[in-house]
Amino acid sequence: MANKENTGEFSMDSYVNQRLSEDVEPNNPFEVPMKDGGGHKGKHRLKGKVNIKSKKFLIILAVIAVLVLFLILFIWIRKRQNDGARYARLLAKNIGTPISSARKDAGLDLKTESDYTTLNQLYISYQAIAESRKDCTIQGVHLPEWAIFCNTDANELTNVTYYNYELLEDSIFGTERKSYLDPQLIPERASISEVEKKLDLEPYRIQYLQDRTQLREYRYCYDDKETGDVVAYAITAKWDSSGALYEIKDIRRNYIGTLLSSPEA
Repeated sequence: MANKENTGEFSMDSYVNQRLSEDVEPNNPFEVPMKDGGGHKGKHRLKGKVNIKSKKFLIILAVIAVLVLFLILFIWIRKRQNDGARYARLLAKNIGTPISSARKDAGLDLKTESDYTTLNQLYISYQAIAESRKDCTIQGVHLPEWAIFCNTDANELTNVTYYNYELLEDSIFGTERKSYLDPQLIPERASISEVEKKLDLEPYRIQYLQDRTQLREYRYCYDDKETGDVVAYAITAKWDSSGALYEIKDIRRNYIGTLLSSPEA
């Protein structure tokens, strides 16, 4: 019988044995081998796809970042336009000057009366007013979120009073606190920031006077542990022209008593 190795006939067993003896994993003998350059081209294609995906990802991140910045800027502009305390401060810098100049410097439109009937009934001794375009509701009554009242003498601005009505929207009694706040614990000649940090309250009213002094009113309430009733207080503080505190006091507000009492005959 003829030897298969000498006849030139292909043997799979001989091929596998030969490859194993060379310590090489057997390949498919019928597979057409790729040229060396083919592998490099495949790697370049893969690398190109990765680069394209990375660029798309970076573009998406950039677009998101721009949108976030735009949103932050939009919110900041809206808050700035509705910042009544800021407008009051700008007007106060021009106390003693013609009200027309003060209005122009503050970039604020002033009117001779409020758009809200309640304010026109409560405040009658002012010559000009500016108020928020957004409103709030306090005990069923619609008011602007804030209002600025200006008084004049011979057409010159003499004092500016700012009211933050939005502060009372959640509770007519003021900001809720856990207990009584003793104003006598505030150090003498404290600055505005020091007082407000100690009280942890926003001002309900800010009044700028002609002699460059300033008055601020704070309203708060708390639950009395002995009676279980809500107790409300108003704190008033005054600063001199140098910005030093020279007077602070409080008064208990009996809102319920006022509402429940009957008018005198």
